[in-house]
Amino acid sequence: MKTIVKLSLSVLLLAAAAFAETHPNLSGTWKLNTDKSDTSSSGVTALVADVTHKDPALSYTVKGTAGGQDFEESESLTTDGKPSHDSQGNTVKAHWEGATLVIEGTDYQGSAVYTAQLTLSDDGKTITRLFKQGHEPQSHRELYEKQ
Repeated sequence: MKTIVKLSLSVLLLAAAAFAETHPNLSGTWKLNTDKSDTSSSGVTALVADVTHKDPALSYTVKGTAGGQDFEESESLTTDGKPSHDSQGNTVKAHWEGATLVIEGTDYQGSAVYTAQLTLSDDGKTITRLFKQGHEPQSHRELYEKQ
């Protein structure tokens, strides 16, 4: 009987370990490398993001220049799929797909406004962001370097 209990407990612990995923921490100051990024359609020529991430809470402030105009924007969301709203009034849901954070924004009618996929490099020095506007046929790739 003790052997069965120990075996069952071992199986449960292994199953829990298999399902327990560790997600990368995206905290830090990240600078857009415009030479390695596709920013032609957005007009962004400079961008720095300060990210605070303590899963599931993630918040960031970005400062940059687009079309010759400086801008600043702050957002907060959770990475557990719970809906929130961005500064434009869109509904935002973020969730993990393995080690990639997927962020989806929809308008008040539920139509896709944007999708972003953020992946931290294995060495933790870069974030690759694939960003797609709802109406665009393909994603744009952006590379951010940790400062």
